[in-house]
Parts: sequence; C-alpha cells; structure tokens
Amino acid sequence: MIADDTPLAALGRAMKERGFEYSGRAPDEWLGFRGAIVAAGAAHVACLAVDPSGQELPRIRVELPQGAPDVLAHIGADGHVCYAARGSLVLDIFDIAGQTLACIDRAAEVLDLSLRGEMTKDLEDEFFAFWHGDICFLDVYPGDPGSLDVLFAGRGDRHSQIAFVTNDVTRTRLKLKAMSLTEDELLSGAAFRVKTPVKPKPRQGAWPPPTVASLLQWQGLLDPSARRNIERRLLVACASGRRAALCVVDSPLTQYAFWVAFEAAKPAGRRLAADAGVRLYASKTYPMIAVRMDDRYVTQRNTPGRPTLAGKKIALVGCGTIGGFLAELLLKAGAGLEDGELALVDPDLLFPQNIGRHRLGLNRALQYKAIGLKDELSAGTPTATIRAFPVKAEEVDLSQFDLIINATGEEALGHYLTRNFAQKGISVPTLTIWVEGPGIAIRGLLRDNVECACTRCLSDRQRVPLYPVVNEPATLELAGYGCEGLYVPFPASASVQAACLAAEMVGDWKRGAPSPRLRTRVTRPGFTQAAPDADPARQYICPACGL
Repeated sequence: MIADDTPLAALGRAMKERGFEYSGRAPDEWLGFRGAIVAAGAAHVACLAVDPSGQELPRIRVELPQGAPDVLAHIGADGHVCYAARGSLVLDIFDIAGQTLACIDRAAEVLDLSLRGEMTKDLEDEFFAFWHGDICFLDVYPGDPGSLDVLFAGRGDRHSQIAFVTNDVTRTRLKLKAMSLTEDELLSGAAFRVKTPVKPKPRQGAWPPPTVASLLQWQGLLDPSARRNIERRLLVACASGRRAALCVVDSPLTQYAFWVAFEAAKPAGRRLAADAGVRLYASKTYPMIAVRMDDRYVTQRNTPGRPTLAGKKIALVGCGTIGGFLAELLLKAGAGLEDGELALVDPDLLFPQNIGRHRLGLNRALQYKAIGLKDELSAGTPTATIRAFPVKAEEVDLSQFDLIINATGEEALGHYLTRNFAQKGISVPTLTIWVEGPGIAIRGLLRDNVECACTRCLSDRQRVPLYPVVNEPATLELAGYGCEGLYVPFPASASVQAACLAAEMVGDWKRGAPSPRLRTRVTRPGFTQAAPDADPARQYICPACGL
C-alpha cells in the first residue's frame, strides 16, 4: 500500500476523482489508469501510464471512434496522443497528481481540435510521425545530379541490413569501413531522386500507401509534376528488369524515401508479360526514413547558416597539447573536406608522459605526433584530406595555405615565421594560440592582413607588454627535473579551452568577422582580465613584421 501522504497516493485519489481507475503496473513499473477523455462532443476510452518518479510525461492513448480519419494530427496510429514535446514542459516531481491532470487536460484539448479537423496543417510538421520504415542513409548532397547507387551493409553479429544511397561508392565505402560495417550488396543505379516544392503530409485513407498506385495517387495530390516524374522513373526501372528501386524525394521540409519491390513478370504469352505499367502499379511500396550523412550536412548541422572550413587549406603548426584537440575541432568545422586540406606539422614524438594533457593516448606513444594524430583523426573522418608533416615548420612551404595556425606555444617560432614572410613579401593569415603561464589564461591573436599586429607587436621595444593579460601578479611555474625535463604545468582543461578559443576565432575569420583579433579568456580563479579584447595595430618598428 502507498502511504496516504505520498505523491503517488495523491495521484491515485486525483485520478479516481477524475473517473480513472488504477489498472496496475506496466513491465517498466509505470502506473496504469483507465478512464475516459471528452473531446469533440464524445467520451473516448483512454489509457494512461504515469511515471512513478514524475520525471517523464504521462503516456496517453485513446480509442478512436469508428469513422475517425486514419490520419490525425498529433494522434499516432495506435491512438497515442502527442500533446507536448519531451522537454517542453517543466515537470514537478513533488506534484505528480497535479501535473498528470494538467497533461490529461492538454491531451483532451489536442484530441478535440484534431477530431474537429482544426489541426490538419500540423500534419506537415508531423509527417515523420506517420512515415515509418527502415532507415536509409543518404551520402549525397541535395541537388547533386547523376545516378544513385544503393549499398547494403551490416555487421557480422546482426542479421539486419542497412541501405546507403550514394553518388560516390568509393567515398561511401570509406565511411562503411570507419563504421565497422561490411558491404553485402551493391545495386548500381537502383536509386533516383525527385525534387518537389511541396511539403509532405499524410493523407486520409490507407496509410502509408501500400502500393505504387496508391503512392502515386497521394503524390498527385501533393505535386502532380513530382508524381509524373516518379512514375516515369519507376516505369523505366521496372521495364529494364530491375527487381526494386529506391526513390528519394527532396522537399522543402526535408528528404524522405520509399522502396519499391517490383511485381515479378508473368510467363511469356500472358497478357501482362510486356505490360510493365500494370506490374508497376501493383508493386508494393515500403516507406524509408532518410537520414543524411553527407559531409556537408554533418558539418553544417549544428551551425546552420554559418560557413564551414570546407574547401580551405589550413596548416596547423604544433600537434601538442593544444594542437591535438584543435585539429579535431577543425575537422568538425569542415577542414579537409570538399577539396580542402588540413596539414599537421610537428617534428616531435609523443612520449608517455605527454598523454596527461594530449588528444592522443598510449596507443600512439613513441609515434610522431603529426602522424599519430592524422591516423587517429582519419579513422573517424575518412573522407577528409589530412596530411602529416613530421618535420620542423621551417621545412614546410606554408605560403600555399589559406590559414596558418601556430599552436606550438613557442614565441620564437612565431617571430621567425612572421619575419620570414615579411622578407619575402608574403602575407598569409596567421592565428597564434597559446596558454598564458601555468594555465592562468588563454590567448589568441589573428593577423589576417599586414596592417594587423603580430605577436611581437604586443610588447614595446623593451619587451614591456602593451596588452597585459591579467591585473594580478603571476609567477612562472616550472615542473620536471633538469634542463631537458622542465616544462610549464597546466591541466588538459586549459588546452581544451585554448583549442575552443582558436576554433571560435577561425570560424569568425571564415565568415568575415575577425574582430576582435586579440582575445583573452582568464581560466584560473583569482585572476581578472587586464587588457580588453581588441584589434592591436601593427608597430612599424617591430623587428618581426616591420619593414
């Protein structure tokens, strides 16, 4: 028995007062109730499942009346009422009864409006709640011309196959290998795509369309032009002797797909032997959930409307504690994709003691950092062009790149590169990123044209800082033993923050908003930023960038 003063006891009393009877616990321990919800002038049997912890929205399912449309906005095929999106409501675990009653009221309102036909427009936004099926992954950019192939792949420990639609089999096979999938079958030219300006929405009647005839009828109601295109392409595929075809529809809302298994041809001499059309219309259709996995979508998905680094040639000098993390962030922003390149420059080996604040682990110890990082990142992003240069930066022609990032933390190297470019009359946008002292702050300086300050310009001729980092005095901290083993200690979190600041500044550079070019982030408590973020001017007497 539940104590009378508990939230669950209060729930039981409240539900009984509302006309719901307790029906027992479900296998997942949720509490079941059965009653009725009034909507559209009638009472509808309703079953509720309530999370006893109050952390999840109650599940509400209703028995729809005879004659109700087969497709209703916010009502699933099994009568489940979608009355609120997960995470859209603030739940009160101390008032489970009150929030359950409020959810019932909201579900009744949604059911009433849906049965009265006042939420039909919402069907466009809910299309995929009604378009169920297997997943097919699209490794092709929307609008790309040319025929499409279908690759079926799976894992040895599973019997199910996954469909991959592609216009570049070689590229997709690299991705399958990275996903530890084994290719089972290739259907060349078995897929095609159709573009429509109309958002999809389910129709009343049999749903989803079970045959090509009913699917074409539905498409005709949405967009007659798209319907004719689909019919024409399916007829060609069916008449050519294919056993199946996959159609991808590019709509304003998203992409969706369906698989058609063509009816087998009748024996010769029968009336239907040469009639591909009759066979086509009787062929069965199977909805497929289309999920994009092309590089462009993966890169842009979390930053819609913002440019990526795809197509840019970027040199990352220094693959150590900052560069390792930064390289991964650059890849996620599109570096190395679409004819772009990410060059990793570092002459050093990775030693076991470096791993405490490095992107790489013990499996890459005693390898060149540049090579180990390239191999590690290529395994996860196999279609990116990544080159490793396990040599000093002075040995690499950096003038060919669109952007150079100096993540070595070596001030002298930065001055050398700046002076070398100035003497040759070369200007390549350069971002320098470093950790200040023992993790007190992180700093980034972008020099994207010759009138901007270089790192040497941040101090006067006597090396007095013109843009001090913090207001409080900071002492130099060293750890290690002996001259060769000394290093400046700071945690990996400082390296990650420096990489994040660099990625932010690179993104701003790419979208044409580089200011402020000098940015500081204080990372240690007890310190406050001194010089504000700014655009430092070049010092013409600077020995590095001055003429």
